Amino acid sequence: MRYAILAAGCFLMMNTLGGEPFVLAKGGQAQVQIVVAADATEAEKYAAQELAAYLGKLSGATFAVGDAAAAKDGPAIRLKFAADFGGEEYEIKAEAASKSLTISGGRPRGVLYGVYGLLEDHLGCRWYTRDCEKVEKKDPLSVPGDLNQRVKPRLEYREVFWTEALEGDWTARNRQNAANAKLTAKHGGKIVYGTFVHTFERILSSGKEFAAHPEYFSMVKGKRVGQNTQLCLTNPEVLEIAIKTVKEWIAKNPTANIFSVSQNDCHNPCECPNCKAIDDAEGSHAGTLIKFVNAIGEAIEKDHPQVAIDTLAYQYTRKPPKSVIPRPNVIVRLCSIECCFSHPLDGCPEKTNVSFVEDLKGWNKLTKRLYIWDYTTDFSHYIMPFPNLGVLDKNVRTFADNGVVGIFEQGNYSPGGGGELSELRGWVLAKLLWDPSRNGEELIKEFIAGAYGPAAAKVQQFIDLEREAVAKSGEHVRIFDAFTRGYLEPENLREWDKALGEAEKIATDSGDAKLLARVQRLRVPIWYTQVSQAKEPIETLKNAASRLIAVADEQKITHFHEWTTKASDIKRLQLLLARKPVTPAPGVILGEDHDFRLHREGDLATLVADAKAEDGAAAKQPGRTLEWSVAWDIPTPKDATGVYVLRARIRIEKKSDTGPAFHVGAYDSVARKSLGEIRIQAKDVPNDEYKWFDVCELELKPGRYAYVAPDNNEATVTAIYTDRFELAPKGK
Repeated sequence: MRYAILAAGCFLMMNTLGGEPFVLAKGGQAQVQIVVAADATEAEKYAAQELAAYLGKLSGATFAVGDAAAAKDGPAIRLKFAADFGGEEYEIKAEAASKSLTISGGRPRGVLYGVYGLLEDHLGCRWYTRDCEKVEKKDPLSVPGDLNQRVKPRLEYREVFWTEALEGDWTARNRQNAANAKLTAKHGGKIVYGTFVHTFERILSSGKEFAAHPEYFSMVKGKRVGQNTQLCLTNPEVLEIAIKTVKEWIAKNPTANIFSVSQNDCHNPCECPNCKAIDDAEGSHAGTLIKFVNAIGEAIEKDHPQVAIDTLAYQYTRKPPKSVIPRPNVIVRLCSIECCFSHPLDGCPEKTNVSFVEDLKGWNKLTKRLYIWDYTTDFSHYIMPFPNLGVLDKNVRTFADNGVVGIFEQGNYSPGGGGELSELRGWVLAKLLWDPSRNGEELIKEFIAGAYGPAAAKVQQFIDLEREAVAKSGEHVRIFDAFTRGYLEPENLREWDKALGEAEKIATDSGDAKLLARVQRLRVPIWYTQVSQAKEPIETLKNAASRLIAVADEQKITHFHEWTTKASDIKRLQLLLARKPVTPAPGVILGEDHDFRLHREGDLATLVADAKAEDGAAAKQPGRTLEWSVAWDIPTPKDATGVYVLRARIRIEKKSDTGPAFHVGAYDSVARKSLGEIRIQAKDVPNDEYKWFDVCELELKPGRYAYVAPDNNEATVTAIYTDRFELAPKGK
């Protein structure tokens, strides 16, 4: 017998493997029956059904399922509730003498997880995606005759918050108890949050209460604020209201075991004298927060011992307090939002990562119920390549090795899913959350081989090329990056797409429609990045746009970004398909409308078809506001030197010649200074006709951009249309 504690401490396992095999099926005939207790729960009965179904797939045999009273004598797999086990703990034990294999487990999910443990860890089953599983037939089908394994997951809470990882059966089979997954009673339920996150506004709404009670909300720079505000956490009336509210939440949702009392998703913590005194003494705004949440935890723990209060260590509360200890029924959820994700959290020299790990270690000293909110995609561009594959396992181990007991991995959770490498990340993360000691590289390779079959070699080539490009760039990557990063150079995108094009041909030739769809999903991020950058020839861009629209629609992808649906993106792509090519003069750099950044797109700026624009499209702004709602990031080609003249081609629609029309300029975001600006009066622009405007002279340096802004004179200027910018070498 051998006893082993895995490296990350995820499991306590007892294994004895060897001896005569215990045969489950042979020659297509079942050699055992499946027996459940008469008082089995719905999840335990479902576990028996799942076991019978997959043993059947593995062997071609039919397995009988019955309760102990109806079972016949003879070899059996027995599913049993073990009262002394944790809720997700299980034991798999073969007993040669009695010719039985017993799966014992706690409630609500122990027996079910034991069944999946037998199928996955000992019989080779895999559930890679919602439509791709690995079940290889074996004859005879057997397990070691002296198998003896007891398993308890290290993490009490495991959630992969990617759409592809939230389908109930997939989630349960991969042993995740995700709060947002479609897990039901047959799956043994899940972790249930009564309220999830950013709940200060639900406790006291500033929109409803501020006028009557400004003292309930944050004091910032000596003044109470009613917008983008938090609660005043030392106000006794606020605490009284919060306790009453939480008790009401619990009464309305008695099945929930966690309720979030957490800051709003903005800054502006309270700086009133009482709050400031505590936070200054504790060295962190988490001082007042934990005191406040502790008081709520104390108020509910006697009547609701099964309930925990969850709060965030997020942005201004991320740093742990010096002395305030969270109560045992308080969960602190530490958030990694500021960090670099192309390098491991622990080991990256970036100060954001260094300080995060310091905070992680600090919270570990204060609490035994430390959770993590981690980020695994680019939220500005869900379907843009995001190079974090190499750090997934390292970061999960960093969490587990520093006392974390719950992990939430946030990705693309939009209704249509389809985020970049969503299926790969979902499965790899699920394996790591179940067992943080797993090797990420091995998991990635296994998934690629299992999910992409005959196309796996080309998919692996693409993954390797992408990761080589990231490593070569050395860039620190964050979750709101644009598509201008160095590892996304056009030549890299072309190389990746070539490998995936070959993978798609193999998938097409295989006749497997599901495989083809999986491979096409891999190509979507490359097409998206190509059309977003608009650096390729127009015909290449049109082909990428056409395929992107078709695949996104066919696969029902709903979001390319976290906050908006794909509607505006599709409109951009359709304009691109209809666009006429424009040939610049020698040495001139074009900034076409499809290159623009649009602030509050659809409201303050919109791409529209425009017959008067040279390429057939323009960015339209209403005459209201002073916002720089049209911007163009000035490129920095390697061969571009010297001074350039910035020009803009613009027309307006006006009712009269009164007042200002718009202003155009350039700004250096690194030096934080203007590079030049012109302000145009309505009388100086012909109505509804394009005109060129020379803006300023500048050198091409990183961080510089051009902009167009209205002059808040909509009574006169109803619309402004920007066709394009140009950069022409000075003197040419």
